[in-house]
Amino acid sequence: MSGKRRRGDQGGGRVTLKQIAEESGLPIMTVSRALRGLRGEVSEASLQRALEVANRLGYRPNLLVKALQTGHSQNIGVVVPPISSFAYDLIRGVHDELVKDGCLPLVHWQNPVPGGATPERMHAAELEVIHRLLDRRVDGVIFLPSDDLVFDLHFQEVWKRDIPLVAVDRFLKSSSADFVGTDDAAGGRLAAEHLLALGHKRFAQLAGALRVGPFADRRQVFEATVRAAGAECRTFEVDISDLTTITPRSQALLADPFKPTAVFLGADHFAPPFYTEARRLGLSVPRDLSVIGFADLDYSVHLGLTTVRQHPYEIGVRAARIVLERCAGRLAKDEPIVERLMPELIIRQSTGPAPA
Repeated sequence: MSGKRRRGDQGGGRVTLKQIAEESGLPIMTVSRALRGLRGEVSEASLQRALEVANRLGYRPNLLVKALQTGHSQNIGVVVPPISSFAYDLIRGVHDELVKDGCLPLVHWQNPVPGGATPERMHAAELEVIHRLLDRRVDGVIFLPSDDLVFDLHFQEVWKRDIPLVAVDRFLKSSSADFVGTDDAAGGRLAAEHLLALGHKRFAQLAGALRVGPFADRRQVFEATVRAAGAECRTFEVDISDLTTITPRSQALLADPFKPTAVFLGADHFAPPFYTEARRLGLSVPRDLSVIGFADLDYSVHLGLTTVRQHPYEIGVRAARIVLERCAGRLAKDEPIVERLMPELIIRQSTGPAPA
């Protein structure tokens, strides 16, 4: 006879409340209350006895049954595509805060949209992802939108089920969703003030579209700050849904007769193709051209890129905490929460005094 334990043999299956009750000599309802932590409904001796036997037998709670009983799955949907170190750190912050509270992140995101990434197609793809998470009975959703042009109607099913929704990085001004992100306007001002202090007068920026709030805040405040100081600024827009546009827009900026001496990149991931085009033209950073980015992605330090650092891990932690507080009913429902974390200037080798 084989010595292998077969599925279904004694000790090979899930430990049940009945087994714990028989082993401990306690009524099954007492065991159930003890394992649910209902201290006011069982004596301390019975509680400790039930926990001791449960641990010895290797009992694991059936969370599916618990979810059906309580209406809470303890799963939080996380719609954040892991496409950069910013997203990785944000997801890590969400994860670490949720598991501290006994919850788990269910990470899901939209794949590239067939037929081109128009706003309408991206919104439809995002909504499909959110509905998949709702179908799995998540208790809340943390969501990085593709842009700001999303209305409350988009989240009709979320509100109908009274599920907390927190947008991260991009503020949905036409929605009732909570928000945690960066103070992008303050970041644009930090970038401008740093370059102005170095004596630059001719500026250009490689910027994202105005329809995406973070890019709009950065570019508008950067431009307003340099113009208020009596300097000039030219803006070259990149289509962030098609990153192949970075190279031709970089070429246009560098070929402009205006000849800027300082360039603000609206995001760090514009830097590698921009640097490639600058080198192709024989330009040296920072001798001929000072360059500053935004985000402080993982490769920025290797580029020696001066940048405005965001705090994605903290954004993730705060977003998770808001969802948990909403799930527990500890936050008022009348007004959405809006939190913007202050970025910081990180000075490296890519910025220097304006050329004489």
